[in-house]
Amino acid sequence: MTIAWLSGSSDPARSALSPAERRFLDALAGERSVVGSNFPWPQVSGAYRPVPLSVASVRNGVQFWRARWCSGYRRFTAARVRGLLQACPGDLLIVTGSQGLELLRLAWPLLGAGATRIRVIALGPVAGRMPPDLRPFVVQAGGDAVSRLGWRGPVDLRTTGGHLDYVHDLGLVDRLLPVAIR
Repeated sequence: MTIAWLSGSSDPARSALSPAERRFLDALAGERSVVGSNFPWPQVSGAYRPVPLSVASVRNGVQFWRARWCSGYRRFTAARVRGLLQACPGDLLIVTGSQGLELLRLAWPLLGAGATRIRVIALGPVAGRMPPDLRPFVVQAGGDAVSRLGWRGPVDLRTTGGHLDYVHDLGLVDRLLPVAIR
């Protein structure tokens, strides 16, 4: 199994994982392989650098609406997911942050039969109605107003913290391990 991170692109010029995202995925992965970058995998373009929250929010908003309204962007996303599936042996576990589930949801109908190899853990999702064959394991924090406003589906695990706290909670990894390794 391979584990990958899918979230909004706060810095479109770079796809490197933040140190917290990398620690979280490494802890969840154990001996499994981790894709060392965020969407649009697989290559890392540039070293990670923090982006001010206001700038990241605007960039993520643009990406969110682009995915919703631009069929070419949905095709691009689906092609990147298919490429990742082809590159990894076995199943693919995609851990999504916030809008990552929305990106995956919109690309899902274009994935075809390969989608059966994908499992999803969604951390603080903000997404619309899921296709019938996409059933993420959803984690939502009590202080995550963004996810509580945007997500209308079932929540499998409730935790503490806010919208940007999931990857900083390594105790959450222990609670997710049974989901990740099944």
